[in-house]
Amino acid sequence: MNTPIAFRSIFGILAILTLETNAQVLPGTLSFSVSGSFENGVGQEATSILITDNDLTDGHAPEMDLHDSPAALNPEGPVGSAAFQWGLAADWTSYAHTSALWFQPIAAADVAADQFFNLGILHYRNGTIQSKTGASAVDLALQLNFSNPSGLSPISTRFTSDLINSINSDDPVASADIVSLRNPAAPLNFTDSSGRQYFLELSFKVDQTTIDNSLSTVDEFRVFEGNLGRAELLGRFTTSPGIAAIPEPSTALLSVLGTLAFFRRKR
Repeated sequence: MNTPIAFRSIFGILAILTLETNAQVLPGTLSFSVSGSFENGVGQEATSILITDNDLTDGHAPEMDLHDSPAALNPEGPVGSAAFQWGLAADWTSYAHTSALWFQPIAAADVAADQFFNLGILHYRNGTIQSKTGASAVDLALQLNFSNPSGLSPISTRFTSDLINSINSDDPVASADIVSLRNPAAPLNFTDSSGRQYFLELSFKVDQTTIDNSLSTVDEFRVFEGNLGRAELLGRFTTSPGIAAIPEPSTALLSVLGTLAFFRRKR
Protein backbone atom coordinates (compact mmCIF):
# COMPACT_ATOMS: atom_id res chain seq x y z
CA MET A 1 0.00 0.00 0.00
CA ASN A 2 1.35 3.44 -0.90
CA THR A 3 1.97 5.84 1.99
CA PRO A 4 0.35 9.30 1.55
CA ILE A 5 2.86 12.03 0.72
CA ALA A 6 1.73 14.20 3.65
CA PHE A 7 2.27 11.33 6.08
CA ARG A 8 5.74 10.64 4.65
CA SER A 9 6.62 14.32 5.10
CA ILE A 10 5.45 14.35 8.72
CA PHE A 11 7.34 11.11 9.38
CA GLY A 12 10.51 12.63 7.91
CA ILE A 13 10.19 15.72 10.12
CA LEU A 14 9.68 13.56 13.22
CA ALA A 15 12.74 11.47 12.29
CA ILE A 16 14.87 14.60 12.04
CA LEU A 17 13.56 15.94 15.35
CA THR A 18 14.32 12.61 17.02
CA LEU A 19 17.81 12.63 15.54
CA GLU A 20 18.47 16.14 16.81
CA THR A 21 17.13 15.30 20.27
CA ASN A 22 19.55 12.38 20.61
CA ALA A 23 22.50 14.13 18.96
CA GLN A 24 25.85 14.66 20.62
CA VAL A 25 28.51 17.25 19.93
CA LEU A 26 31.08 16.12 17.39
CA PRO A 27 34.48 15.58 19.05
CA GLY A 28 37.49 17.56 17.86
CA THR A 29 38.94 14.64 15.88
CA LEU A 30 37.76 11.13 15.08
CA SER A 31 39.49 7.85 14.21
CA PHE A 32 37.47 4.95 12.86
CA SER A 33 37.28 1.87 10.66
CA VAL A 34 34.83 1.68 7.75
CA SER A 35 32.53 -1.13 6.62
CA GLY A 36 30.41 -1.12 3.48
CA SER A 37 27.59 -3.18 2.04
CA PHE A 38 25.50 -3.03 -1.13
CA GLU A 39 21.76 -3.11 -0.48
CA ASN A 40 18.41 -2.59 -2.22
CA GLY A 41 19.59 -3.30 -5.74
CA VAL A 42 16.96 -2.23 -8.30
CA GLY A 43 16.60 -4.34 -11.44
CA GLN A 44 15.76 -2.87 -14.83
CA GLU A 45 13.22 -5.60 -15.50
CA ALA A 46 11.88 -8.78 -13.93
CA THR A 47 14.61 -10.59 -15.88
CA SER A 48 17.43 -8.67 -14.16
CA ILE A 49 20.17 -10.71 -12.52
CA LEU A 50 21.58 -9.10 -9.37
CA ILE A 51 24.19 -10.73 -7.10
CA THR A 52 25.43 -9.26 -3.81
CA ASP A 53 28.24 -10.38 -1.53
CA ASN A 54 28.73 -8.16 1.52
CA ASP A 55 31.41 -10.29 3.18
CA LEU A 56 34.49 -10.84 1.03
CA THR A 57 36.69 -12.01 3.90
CA ASP A 58 36.11 -15.62 2.87
CA GLY A 59 36.11 -14.97 -0.88
CA HIS A 60 33.44 -14.02 -3.39
CA ALA A 61 30.14 -15.78 -3.94
CA PRO A 62 30.76 -18.62 -6.43
CA GLU A 63 28.45 -17.14 -9.08
CA MET A 64 30.43 -13.89 -9.28
CA ASP A 65 32.58 -13.15 -12.32
CA LEU A 66 36.04 -12.13 -11.07
CA HIS A 67 37.51 -11.12 -14.42
CA ASP A 68 39.43 -7.85 -13.97
CA SER A 69 38.43 -7.76 -10.30
CA PRO A 70 40.69 -5.50 -8.19
CA ALA A 71 43.78 -7.33 -6.97
CA ALA A 72 43.30 -5.99 -3.43
CA LEU A 73 39.95 -7.83 -3.23
CA ASN A 74 40.76 -11.03 -5.08
CA PRO A 75 40.48 -13.77 -4.02
CA GLU A 76 39.51 -12.28 -0.65
CA GLY A 77 38.89 -8.81 0.70
CA PRO A 78 39.41 -7.09 4.06
CA VAL A 79 36.73 -6.72 6.70
CA GLY A 80 34.11 -4.27 5.46
CA SER A 81 34.61 -4.93 1.75
CA ALA A 82 31.68 -5.81 -0.51
CA ALA A 83 30.72 -6.58 -4.11
CA PHE A 84 27.65 -6.09 -6.28
CA GLN A 85 27.26 -7.63 -9.75
CA TRP A 86 24.50 -7.20 -12.30
CA GLY A 87 23.48 -8.42 -15.72
CA LEU A 88 23.92 -11.44 -17.96
CA ALA A 89 27.10 -11.23 -20.03
CA ALA A 90 26.45 -10.72 -23.74
CA ASP A 91 27.75 -13.42 -26.07
CA TRP A 92 28.38 -11.14 -29.07
CA THR A 93 31.25 -9.13 -27.62
CA SER A 94 34.95 -9.56 -26.93
CA TYR A 95 34.33 -8.43 -23.34
CA ALA A 96 31.66 -10.92 -22.31
CA HIS A 97 31.52 -10.07 -18.63
CA THR A 98 28.93 -8.73 -16.23
CA SER A 99 29.09 -5.29 -14.68
CA ALA A 100 30.20 -5.01 -11.07
CA LEU A 101 31.01 -2.66 -8.21
CA TRP A 102 33.51 -3.41 -5.46
CA PHE A 103 33.90 -1.38 -2.28
CA GLN A 104 37.32 -1.40 -0.59
CA PRO A 105 37.22 0.29 2.84
CA ILE A 106 39.99 2.51 4.23
CA ALA A 107 40.35 3.36 7.93
CA ALA A 108 40.64 7.03 8.88
CA ALA A 109 42.60 8.68 11.70
CA ASP A 110 42.44 12.11 13.35
CA VAL A 111 39.69 13.44 11.09
CA ALA A 112 38.36 16.90 11.97
CA ALA A 113 35.15 18.62 10.88
CA ASP A 114 35.17 19.92 7.29
CA GLN A 115 38.32 17.94 6.54
CA PHE A 116 38.25 15.61 3.51
CA PHE A 117 39.31 12.02 4.17
CA ASN A 118 39.42 8.86 2.08
CA LEU A 119 36.95 6.31 3.42
CA GLY A 120 37.27 3.80 0.60
CA ILE A 121 37.77 3.00 -3.06
CA LEU A 122 34.93 2.19 -5.44
CA HIS A 123 35.96 -0.13 -8.27
CA TYR A 124 33.64 -0.32 -11.29
CA ARG A 125 33.79 -2.93 -14.07
CA ASN A 126 31.76 -1.77 -17.05
CA GLY A 127 30.81 -5.08 -18.66
CA THR A 128 28.77 -5.77 -21.75
CA ILE A 129 25.45 -7.27 -20.70
CA GLN A 130 22.23 -8.34 -22.33
CA SER A 131 19.26 -6.00 -22.46
CA LYS A 132 16.85 -6.02 -19.51
CA THR A 133 19.19 -8.02 -17.24
CA GLY A 134 20.91 -5.10 -15.51
CA ALA A 135 20.42 -2.84 -12.52
CA SER A 136 19.32 0.79 -12.36
CA ALA A 137 20.30 1.64 -8.75
CA VAL A 138 21.89 0.29 -5.60
CA ASP A 139 22.55 1.59 -2.08
CA LEU A 140 25.98 1.71 -0.48
CA ALA A 141 25.42 1.39 3.27
CA LEU A 142 28.38 2.58 5.36
CA GLN A 143 29.16 1.98 9.01
CA LEU A 144 31.87 3.92 10.86
CA ASN A 145 33.19 2.17 13.97
CA PHE A 146 35.06 4.61 16.21
CA SER A 147 38.35 3.76 17.89
CA ASN A 148 39.05 7.30 19.12
CA PRO A 149 37.49 8.77 21.11
CA SER A 150 36.26 5.57 22.71
CA GLY A 151 32.68 5.05 23.75
CA LEU A 152 31.05 6.55 20.65
CA SER A 153 28.30 4.51 19.07
CA PRO A 154 28.88 3.44 15.44
CA ILE A 155 27.41 5.63 12.71
CA SER A 156 25.36 4.01 9.96
CA THR A 157 24.45 5.89 6.77
CA ARG A 158 23.14 5.01 3.33
CA PHE A 159 23.90 6.53 -0.06
CA THR A 160 21.92 5.65 -3.19
CA SER A 161 23.75 5.41 -6.51
CA ASP A 162 22.00 5.44 -9.88
CA LEU A 163 23.55 3.05 -12.41
CA ILE A 164 23.08 4.87 -15.69
CA ASN A 165 23.27 2.59 -18.71
CA SER A 166 24.20 3.46 -22.28
CA ILE A 167 23.48 1.85 -25.61
CA ASN A 168 26.76 0.62 -27.07
CA SER A 169 28.04 2.15 -30.29
CA ASP A 170 31.33 2.87 -32.06
CA ASP A 171 31.68 6.01 -29.94
CA PRO A 172 33.53 5.07 -26.70
CA VAL A 173 32.33 8.19 -24.90
CA ALA A 174 28.68 7.66 -25.84
CA SER A 175 28.98 3.99 -24.84
CA ALA A 176 30.43 4.72 -21.42
CA ASP A 177 28.38 4.13 -18.26
CA ILE A 178 28.10 6.06 -15.03
CA VAL A 179 27.56 5.67 -11.30
CA SER A 180 25.83 8.79 -10.01
CA LEU A 181 25.36 9.70 -6.34
CA ARG A 182 21.69 10.47 -5.82
CA ASN A 183 22.14 11.75 -2.24
CA PRO A 184 25.69 13.06 -1.71
CA ALA A 185 25.02 13.89 1.96
CA ALA A 186 23.39 11.95 4.80
CA PRO A 187 22.43 13.34 8.26
CA LEU A 188 24.39 12.19 11.30
CA ASN A 189 23.67 12.00 15.02
CA PHE A 190 26.17 14.79 15.72
CA THR A 191 25.88 18.56 16.15
CA ASP A 192 28.35 21.39 16.54
CA SER A 193 28.55 23.56 19.67
CA SER A 194 25.74 25.76 18.26
CA GLY A 195 23.39 22.80 17.79
CA ARG A 196 23.69 22.61 14.00
CA GLN A 197 23.43 19.08 12.63
CA TYR A 198 26.39 17.41 10.95
CA PHE A 199 26.18 15.45 7.70
CA LEU A 200 28.50 12.91 6.15
CA GLU A 201 29.12 14.15 2.63
CA LEU A 202 30.50 11.86 -0.10
CA SER A 203 32.22 12.80 -3.34
CA PHE A 204 34.25 11.06 -6.04
CA LYS A 205 37.86 11.92 -6.78
CA VAL A 206 39.37 10.80 -10.07
CA ASP A 207 42.13 8.24 -9.81
CA GLN A 208 44.99 9.61 -11.88
CA THR A 209 46.50 6.14 -12.33
CA THR A 210 43.43 4.97 -14.26
CA ILE A 211 42.61 8.21 -16.04
CA ASP A 212 42.49 6.49 -19.45
CA ASN A 213 39.77 4.18 -18.21
CA SER A 214 37.77 6.20 -15.70
CA LEU A 215 36.76 9.81 -15.31
CA SER A 216 34.92 11.32 -12.41
CA THR A 217 33.22 14.50 -11.39
CA VAL A 218 32.26 15.30 -7.81
CA ASP A 219 29.15 13.09 -7.90
CA GLU A 220 29.59 10.99 -11.07
CA PHE A 221 32.00 8.09 -11.61
CA ARG A 222 32.43 7.25 -15.29
CA VAL A 223 33.98 4.17 -16.88
CA PHE A 224 34.35 3.29 -20.55
CA GLU A 225 32.92 0.09 -22.01
CA GLY A 226 34.90 -3.05 -21.27
CA ASN A 227 37.13 -1.46 -18.64
CA LEU A 228 37.74 -1.46 -14.92
CA GLY A 229 38.08 1.96 -13.29
CA ARG A 230 38.27 3.18 -9.74
CA ALA A 231 37.51 6.33 -7.81
CA GLU A 232 38.31 7.38 -4.28
CA LEU A 233 35.31 7.97 -2.05
CA LEU A 234 36.05 11.15 -0.14
CA GLY A 235 34.09 11.85 3.01
CA ARG A 236 33.60 15.07 4.96
CA PHE A 237 31.80 15.80 8.25
CA THR A 238 30.11 19.14 7.70
CA THR A 239 27.14 21.26 8.76
CA SER A 240 27.05 22.80 5.25
CA PRO A 241 27.10 20.01 2.65
CA GLY A 242 27.87 21.09 -0.89
CA ILE A 243 29.56 24.35 0.07
CA ALA A 244 33.24 23.39 -0.25
CA ALA A 245 34.72 21.86 -3.39
CA ILE A 246 36.80 18.69 -3.17
CA PRO A 247 40.48 18.79 -4.13
CA GLU A 248 40.33 18.99 -7.91
CA PRO A 249 42.43 17.43 -10.69
CA SER A 250 44.42 19.55 -13.10
CA THR A 251 42.87 22.28 -15.26
CA ALA A 252 43.64 20.21 -18.35
CA LEU A 253 41.68 17.27 -16.93
CA LEU A 254 38.72 19.49 -16.07
CA SER A 255 38.73 20.67 -19.67
CA VAL A 256 38.48 17.07 -20.85
CA LEU A 257 35.67 16.36 -18.39
CA GLY A 258 33.77 19.36 -19.66
CA THR A 259 33.61 17.88 -23.16
CA LEU A 260 32.13 14.55 -22.10
CA ALA A 261 28.46 13.78 -22.55
CA PHE A 262 26.45 11.85 -19.98
CA PHE A 263 26.38 8.16 -20.64
CA ARG A 264 23.74 5.60 -19.97
CA ARG A 265 24.44 1.91 -19.65
CA LYS A 266 25.21 -0.81 -22.13
CA ARG A 267 22.68 -3.22 -23.52
